[in-house]
Amino acid sequence: MKPLRKISIPDFQTLGVESLGKPIHIIRDKLDYLISNSCNILTYELQNWLKSYNIKCNINIVSLHTFSVDEMNKSLISTFNHQSGGKIFTSIDTPTLIKLADSFYATKLERNCSELSNSDLRLQEKVGTIIATWLAPQEMWTRCDFEPAQGTGLYASININFDDHQGNIHIKLDEALVDTLTQELDLQPKESMYLPFCQSLESTPVKLNALLCQKRMLLSELLSLKPKDILPVELLSSVPVSIGQQHLFNGTVADNDGQLVLILNHDKES
Repeated sequence: MKPLRKISIPDFQTLGVESLGKPIHIIRDKLDYLISNSCNILTYELQNWLKSYNIKCNINIVSLHTFSVDEMNKSLISTFNHQSGGKIFTSIDTPTLIKLADSFYATKLERNCSELSNSDLRLQEKVGTIIATWLAPQEMWTRCDFEPAQGTGLYASININFDDHQGNIHIKLDEALVDTLTQELDLQPKESMYLPFCQSLESTPVKLNALLCQKRMLLSELLSLKPKDILPVELLSSVPVSIGQQHLFNGTVADNDGQLVLILNHDKES
């Protein structure tokens, strides 16, 4: 009898169902493009503000982001509201913002603290204003108080190299802003995505599990087991078949020309 072959299934990234059928991925690609082409503008502005050419900005990552409760410290976030709905949140790593602010305000003493001042946050707000105008004209944005976001939005990170220091600017677009950009860019699907989605879903590999045997034993017997010990086992007469934790049906193990096979029953109760 030939042994069962072990088939390896590749790992797949978990897909949030709230993103299915939405053009959020198009917005993500456009955001990636906008930031990539606008980092030189931010670099130029910072060089003028800081009176230094030893600063460079470049895109790090743009990805889908699922907001969670209390994930952001509202006192460290600069928030901007779009007139058609939605918010953009910007923040700079605390050590990076302090270093930029010390240079901007020509501070003679280097600070070694982790608390941000109002002056630091004003500089962060200036940076956030520039970033917001990459997405829409400045007159469409208003500075607003922080409110926790929910749902699926977008996250982007810009890397800052300043002298011998490296840090990041963090940008988050909430779900409402993604919807606003979708409407403004006319990205609503022109045709039903049902059939393409069904075809993609049907071609998705899944891992099928079949419990062929199981054995109950005392804990003392388990602890006494040693390498090369032999355990007598018997195949189950009714083999449960599942995908993950979902029980699909039962089956029966049989021999077919020397090959161990599993014969599926019509339902899980048989």
